[in-house]
Amino acid sequence: MGRRHHDWYLDAGHTGELFDRNGNIGPTIWWNGRIVGAWAQHPDGHVNHHFLTDPGRAARAAVDEGVARPTAFLGGTVVTPCYRTPLERRLSGRS
Repeated sequence: MGRRHHDWYLDAGHTGELFDRNGNIGPTIWWNGRIVGAWAQHPDGHVNHHFLTDPGRAARAAVDEGVARPTAFLGGTVVTPCYRTPLERRLSGRS
């Protein structure tokens, strides 16, 4: 937050999807020190994710396995981030 230059960890073309109008970043997926995607929670509690770039097979497998953890941990409790970003809104199915 508060940094104008994100290119050392994020492709410039993805900033509009991941940041709100005030510059706050939403829920993200990191791999090898870079943001490769985002995630959000549906109203039914499961976690949905989307890759902005292809991080490779190992990363995809790790993330696919990892998204089950927050769903299980939250046990149906739905958490809405206070900084809603365009991609988080679409992934959550809630506006």
